[in-house]
Amino acid sequence: MKKFLSIAIIVILIAIIASPTTYIDVCFDAITVWATVLLPSLLPFFIFTKLLTSLGYVKNVSNCFGKLMYKTYHTPPISSYAFIMSILTGYPVGSKLIADLYHNNMLSKEDAKKCIAFTSNSGPMFIVGSVGVGMLLSAQTGYILYASHIVGALINGLLYRGKKCKDDAPYIIENNNNNDATLSSCVMDSIFSVLLIGGIVAVAFIIIEILNNLNVFYPIVYILQKIGIDANISTGILGGMLEITKGCIDISSLSLSLYSKTVICSAIISFGGISTTMQSMAFLKDITGYGYFIKQKTTHMIFSTIICAVLSIALI
Repeated sequence: MKKFLSIAIIVILIAIIASPTTYIDVCFDAITVWATVLLPSLLPFFIFTKLLTSLGYVKNVSNCFGKLMYKTYHTPPISSYAFIMSILTGYPVGSKLIADLYHNNMLSKEDAKKCIAFTSNSGPMFIVGSVGVGMLLSAQTGYILYASHIVGALINGLLYRGKKCKDDAPYIIENNNNNDATLSSCVMDSIFSVLLIGGIVAVAFIIIEILNNLNVFYPIVYILQKIGIDANISTGILGGMLEITKGCIDISSLSLSLYSKTVICSAIISFGGISTTMQSMAFLKDITGYGYFIKQKTTHMIFSTIICAVLSIALI
């Protein structure tokens, strides 16, 4: 793996040196997306969820659904807080919250891994607003996508729930929490997190551009063409597996039925793409590895896509 990564990095460096103007423009595009979309939508949530976590208020929030989460997913009650915030805010806030809870000794590593299965979610602003209304020109379709995504996450959590957490699981918040956390410290931590995401997005955009320029996807697209899948569809799906926004835009622009576009976009959104995986793993690196996270997102994608296909038949 180290040899493969080393060769890949060398190829990336050669590509950048060979065409610096192209990749400077790509990097600028990535920074623009980060500054105009991610920064304003993520920074406020990062700051205030960090404050709530540091002040221990999450214990009060989790009391409403704590028993349900414990019996259904074998996770501490505090996991309900991470789930609720994840479906309201979107990638990668859920992963950051799980990491915060773990590092504040509110979740054990075993329970944190279970929680990832149902807290790595996209939010309504992206699914309903951007994809439903903006790309597919249908708010109803956006709500179908959002409902399928959430239900898929809940079912996905059942698949990874394992054994019940121990009776002494660290979900009772003691006085050792950072109750003296200041706004400035939470802002600094949140700014660092958002800057980290910006760097990852820039790297992802550059890698995608290099892969497209080198026609890396051509063999896969060619094989899929032979079994009857249009090249534009397979290219859009492959692009979405790397970066969800680009994938959804490409699929929505094709001359397909609204039903087909909706189901494909559901799969892209629930998988999250490699870019989102990199963002999430920047926070979850102390809890789990890439393989386990991608496995969980793959099963989430399967559940959500099936649910979306069924709902779309009846409602679209």
